[in-house]
Amino acid sequence: MTYPGLPDQQHPRPSTVKPGVAVGILVAVIALVAFCITGFAAPGFLLRKGPGLSLPVPTAGSAPTSAPTSTTESPSSTRVSRPRITVTRRPAAPPEKGVQVITDFLAKIAGSDKPAAIALACEAQKRFMDDKIDSLLPLGSRVHVTTANGTSRFVLADVAGVAKGRSAKGIVISDQMADGGFCITNFSIRTA
Repeated sequence: MTYPGLPDQQHPRPSTVKPGVAVGILVAVIALVAFCITGFAAPGFLLRKGPGLSLPVPTAGSAPTSAPTSTTESPSSTRVSRPRITVTRRPAAPPEKGVQVITDFLAKIAGSDKPAAIALACEAQKRFMDDKIDSLLPLGSRVHVTTANGTSRFVLADVAGVAKGRSAKGIVISDQMADGGFCITNFSIRTA
């Protein structure tokens, strides 16, 4: 007996994936995963062609040399150690103009010239500088640049000195403007 809307149970639908194909795909995936794991667990096993040179990993205590050295462990193997080279990049000196703006800003604060100090701030920051100077770096504070770092577009200067009658340190940041000059964008000073 057949019911309308239900499939005929005596004739099931044929499966879309044959069991042999599914098993073949599964075996291929497992083989690929095993191959990748072996490749990462034993680096270089694909490139090794017979007895070759095995390169040791330099130890932390080894001193760099200027030329490779070789030692013979047995007549059939040779070990080559290569010099360890460390490249260090020295940061570029910050732009003189950026450091000078920070120095001028601190000099205006020390000289109690608030309008001139605010004039050195970037346009977007000028409205905040009046309150910021009063709360963090009051007029008359004697703070100077200790170190300066940065790029061609900004300078971050570490500063130290006396503010509010106490020892103080912090940072002052200047950014490059569209015309190539620099202006003060931010500063943060803490007293001890």
